[in-house]
Amino acid sequence: MRSYPKAFSRFFPNLIYTLAIPAFFLVAVLLYEPAALCRLMHTGENVSTIPDLYYFNTVICFAIILGVMVLGRLFLWLMRKKMPMTLWRYSFWCLGEIVLSCAFTALYLVLTSRGEDTWFAFWGRSISSIGSVLIYPYFILSLLYCYLEAGNGEYQACDARLKFYDSRHQLKFITEASSVLYIESNENYIVLHYLENGIEKRFQIRNSMKNIEELCERAGFARTHRCFIVNPLHIKSIRKDPGGVNFADLGCEGSEGIPISKKYYPNITSLL
Repeated sequence: MRSYPKAFSRFFPNLIYTLAIPAFFLVAVLLYEPAALCRLMHTGENVSTIPDLYYFNTVICFAIILGVMVLGRLFLWLMRKKMPMTLWRYSFWCLGEIVLSCAFTALYLVLTSRGEDTWFAFWGRSISSIGSVLIYPYFILSLLYCYLEAGNGEYQACDARLKFYDSRHQLKFITEASSVLYIESNENYIVLHYLENGIEKRFQIRNSMKNIEELCERAGFARTHRCFIVNPLHIKSIRKDPGGVNFADLGCEGSEGIPISKKYYPNITSLL
């Protein structure tokens, strides 16, 4: 099972996070009305001339949280291939979004109250009230995606039949995902290394790694190098040669191992 669900790296789940987190905050303030959060939203009423300041503060804080989520999730999605994630790193990312949201809401509240208290004081209140509310949708959504991936993703990786097309989108090869050892790039071709009756075989298709990467991700495969994609189910061990280069050994006779670049090493080790 993957330690880091691939759903967290896709656009639509990140869009759900972007909209759900600030929406949950708005619902909590207007419907549930927790005491600490309500007191925070009443900040500045003694010095401000704005009518219904409670609702005005709520809308501004909602907009701040939404802005942080848009920027944070967009950056996470754009960097999904350059910044390998683990479940722990993703957890810290979520906490960072909460802390950053609270930091900016604290800055706004300091300005609204006209220096009634320090930024650090408002930041602490924001974390204890806003942060304690925001953590619920993060927790619920993360559990949901982990459950869905654990229930479906691993079985797809083992049992699915993969269809490989060439650059003209003509079907060239069909095989079970579990039989694929690894895929390598060879100039304008990709070479599939797979098992048939326990014997390693090869099949060459005119295509690029970029075009098949999404198919391979859905099957549970992972990139180890710009020229290699491997099936983690067949990795027997990872070793480092005297030159400091990491290799994934698949236990195949005559194989020298699949090179693992530093960029992809954290993601590969998290899958084992």
